Amino acid sequence: MLISRSEQPVIVADRPWEKDGSLAAAAAFVEADARAVRVYYRVHLRDAPQHDMLCMARSDDLVHWDKPDLGDGTNVVMRGAGREKDWGTFCPYTILHNASAARTDAAWTMLYWDRPAADTPPGFCIATSGDGIQWQPHAGDPIITNMNDAGSMIEAIPASRLPLGQAAYYVYQQTWKYNASLPTDRDNLKGLHRRISIWRAGSLTGRWIGPITILEPDDNDPADVQFYWLTPFHRDQGYGGFLLCHHTTDQTMDVQLVTSDDGWTWRRALDRRPLLGLGERGRFDCGMATLTNAPIVWQGRVIAFYTGRPTVHDGKPHHPDAAPTQPGIGIAAFTDELLGACGPAA
Repeated sequence: MLISRSEQPVIVADRPWEKDGSLAAAAAFVEADARAVRVYYRVHLRDAPQHDMLCMARSDDLVHWDKPDLGDGTNVVMRGAGREKDWGTFCPYTILHNASAARTDAAWTMLYWDRPAADTPPGFCIATSGDGIQWQPHAGDPIITNMNDAGSMIEAIPASRLPLGQAAYYVYQQTWKYNASLPTDRDNLKGLHRRISIWRAGSLTGRWIGPITILEPDDNDPADVQFYWLTPFHRDQGYGGFLLCHHTTDQTMDVQLVTSDDGWTWRRALDRRPLLGLGERGRFDCGMATLTNAPIVWQGRVIAFYTGRPTVHDGKPHHPDAAPTQPGIGIAAFTDELLGACGPAA
């Protein structure tokens, strides 16, 4: 299913405001004129996380990337509120675009993690935009303040006989289960097993119900595998999902494919083999390869922008004796099967 992947990152931290930052692809879209691709990416500043930002780049050939001046001399689309948090940092998770939205000033929707006000806890927040450049956060508290800042959102496909009735949107969140028998490892969550839960709502700012566990490792998974993130996307029928698998023993992370008819019951595809595994020793993606944005179709190809790092989750190099390599954002190309029928489930 995977056709090709980048040997080197196509988008790297090369602007003064990105200095010492790590990039992560947040969303990708084909521009309205179909002549270019727009990629949103997060810049995380480890030493100054209160200044984390969302940036945007464009390309008409996927090789040469422009980081346009969006009015202040930078390509920064949005910045966080800058407040201290007890958990997480400003992090854009999902950007949705509905060209036929009733309100043109809300054709774009973003799910992100932040602490919008001093008297509110951090949580999942919503912002809207008319052009995908100028964003307006929704007033009020975050929609979800359940602790864990790894999440994603998708518009729900109308279906029948779903738990808790119809929904307009689903949010998927990493949640935890206590397990004292987990293997001894380097993980930062001792005794806590990561899994995926769902929230549902009838509108963006309506009542969100959850979390309900829908996907977690089982006896057919290695004991140290945990599910870090689920990135959903629409397929010809139902949903697909990039499932980020966190290997707590060596702290690496790769991507499996899952599919679902209704967004609640998920099947493991490809016999649980990685859809996108680690790059070869010494490459930019040899420690972590993650997909946290939906695929797009560009010039007849199914592609997705992935984040690659030579370091692992705890920040250490996966191959300490290899020459240092700059992390960044790469491109993975897939067969049409990614958005259509899949092989047998496992």
